[in-house]
Amino acid sequence: MTVKSLLLGAAAGVAVIGAAQAADLPMTKGEAVEYVKVCSAFGTGFFYIPGSDTCLKIGGDVRADYHVFGGSGFSRNDDRSAFNAQARIWFDARTDTDWGLLRSYFQINADSHPISVQGRGGVYNDNTFSIDKAFIQFGGLTAGYAHSFFGFYDADWGSTIWAPYYAEGSTVNLIAYTAQFGGGFSATLSVEDGRDHRYGNFGRNYIPALAGSTVSFSSLQGGQQIPDVVGQLRLDQSWGAIAVSAAVHQSRSAEELQVSNNGIPQGDPVALPHKQKWGYAAGASLLLNIPAIEKGHFVVEGQYANGALHYLGATNDTLSLGVPGDLYLASTDTLRYKTAKGWSIVAELGGNITPVLNANLVGSYIDTKAKDFLDPTLDPSFKAFTIAGNLTYTIVKDLTISAEVAYTRNKFGNVLDTVGTGEEATTVIKDVKQNIWQGGIRLKRVF
Repeated sequence: MTVKSLLLGAAAGVAVIGAAQAADLPMTKGEAVEYVKVCSAFGTGFFYIPGSDTCLKIGGDVRADYHVFGGSGFSRNDDRSAFNAQARIWFDARTDTDWGLLRSYFQINADSHPISVQGRGGVYNDNTFSIDKAFIQFGGLTAGYAHSFFGFYDADWGSTIWAPYYAEGSTVNLIAYTAQFGGGFSATLSVEDGRDHRYGNFGRNYIPALAGSTVSFSSLQGGQQIPDVVGQLRLDQSWGAIAVSAAVHQSRSAEELQVSNNGIPQGDPVALPHKQKWGYAAGASLLLNIPAIEKGHFVVEGQYANGALHYLGATNDTLSLGVPGDLYLASTDTLRYKTAKGWSIVAELGGNITPVLNANLVGSYIDTKAKDFLDPTLDPSFKAFTIAGNLTYTIVKDLTISAEVAYTRNKFGNVLDTVGTGEEATTVIKDVKQNIWQGGIRLKRVF
């Protein structure tokens, strides 16, 4: 009994001590949970970032592409089929302020193996990551990496899957301001990085050379001094939209020119006179909505350029040859500079045939010329047209399958080429024509 009494007493003492210590500890309770709150001010999919008044929307898609090529202009080294998987993810953050809407947008694309518009073999570029857009908007200000404000076809439409079309279609570094005047009328002034708008290409067929060799020049372009200036006037109405635009582009000569044959420098670099040429481009766009068809539309956009061929979509030519470029040598004796000129047009008709079946038909044409290139008797030119049609079927919500077929006709005029070898080699001027077919299927899931 004595031992039992002692054990009970000890246990009671420990309990009393524990209770006394517990009384000295601060009282705690579970942290309040801050749930994600839906933001309806900017449409569906936005939510408030916890602890802030900023609304965020996260989205993206995954695309699986299966593409085939055919026709003339290809060699055995070129790909005739190509597969690619692309993932896109984007973030759209918006905040209402006393000074207007503050928005930041960022999109990144990841490709397993990009399919170029040319479908060429070249280097296998697997697992390629690229920034698609990265810009800030505040009121009428846009700053960052955004679509050029020259034209609106590519930014708002451009409904081909792979087929090329000839219009300004580049994302560039810029700072721009858009003023809204009411009634759907707006005006934009954009200062854009001229390096993003450069076009320069000599092309090996323009240089007389021994058969089987490739003669090339180092770039004629010097460093940027003044960025491009782009202006656009636009009217948006219930029936559609209309816009006119213009751009100014500076080209400066490089310090020297190096000629190479099969990658081997030929002689010493040639010093170049310090010259500059001002190029320009002007365009107009028209959109007509077709009320009788769901999402029905007809859009056409045309442009002319002198010394600013990038605004024509010249970089989209199917085999990347084209004319020499914005700045080229008109004579190797006097080192005179000239600028290439041309025009292009693109048109699109599309809409929903049924609630789950969409169709688009796109046609485009480009015509460029470089007068007196290297030789007063030689005027190289490039003309091309493309026609493409595609169908998109919605399998279930956010999952579609698309099929596209396209035909491109290229014509390179007054091309210098070498026929024969050794002492029998002769230089001839000829036209080169190419017919290219391409098509494929795309599976896309949007989230």
